[in-house]
Amino acid sequence: MKNFSIIIPALNEITNIKNLLPEIFKVINESPHNFEVIFILGNKENFIMNETYKDLYFINRKYQNFASALLEGINSSKFNYIITMDCDGSHSFSETHKYLDYFLNNNLDIMTFSRYKESSKNDENYFNVLLSRFLNKAIRIFSPFKLSDYTNNLRIYKKSTIYNEPYISKHFEFLYEVLNKAYNKNPQLKIEEASTIHLKRRSGVSKKNHFYYITKYLYFIIKLKINK
Repeated sequence: MKNFSIIIPALNEITNIKNLLPEIFKVINESPHNFEVIFILGNKENFIMNETYKDLYFINRKYQNFASALLEGINSSKFNYIITMDCDGSHSFSETHKYLDYFLNNNLDIMTFSRYKESSKNDENYFNVLLSRFLNKAIRIFSPFKLSDYTNNLRIYKKSTIYNEPYISKHFEFLYEVLNKAYNKNPQLKIEEASTIHLKRRSGVSKKNHFYYITKYLYFIIKLKINK
């Protein structure tokens, strides 16, 4: 039995939080492992629950950007293993949970989940899939480790790979920077990529401007490569 902290950034996602909580805790209540669940909300958001869940926490973020929200959650966590996931309903915690024993038994440092392995399922719309595939193939050119999906926030980490590291990214490019820093710090890093089921957003609108996101991501990765 091990202890895991589940970190979930959630900006204007109240409806999705209400849908996600019973799904997560159904799995937690049947798991041999222990968990805490941390949502990082917008800086003025309040969430009122009718139900009571053990080891559930809500943090109001200091900054609105994605990277600082994730890091606030990680730095506030109390356990040595971290699970990160999105709040929009696209990630299934029950699918992730199936890999926890594999992660532990193989002493992995990081496990990423890919929407683009042969056994994966991706229900995003065609346009989003096309842009995401293009971005991930471009990242792969510059990356020292070869994955099929660098941009999915569904991951399992040893906390020591990310805890108290200085990061310069502010937005979704953090998902690459955290892998890159961990690899540069330890080239023997044990990282594996698993297939996943990626679903459509349940409600609300994505905060992501896709063209800005891709441009920003590629600029950041090229900059890292040049400054290495």
